[in-house]
Amino acid sequence: MGDIHAIENYNEDELPAYTPMPWSLKEIRSAIPAHFFTRYTLKGLTYLARDLLLATTAWSLATYIDPFFKDPSNKQLLTPLGAEVARWASWGV
Repeated sequence: MGDIHAIENYNEDELPAYTPMPWSLKEIRSAIPAHFFTRYTLKGLTYLARDLLLATTAWSLATYIDPFFKDPSNKQLLTPLGAEVARWASWGV
């Protein structure tokens, strides 16, 4: 996980001094086109609906992973070890 000696040798005085960005927030905002700051409720709700639909689809497909790979015909086709590996790989995706 990490070198335990690095933690023991930690010294706050050796840290580099904080230097703020050379740009002001006003300069950063002026570099970004104004249309990126315009709020569109309908567009935001469309993105929300899309995300909820994709999450629901992923959840409903995930409920089929265990029954599919524990089915005896699939275990015979993939071998028991292959079915377990494929099941774990499916959960990983």
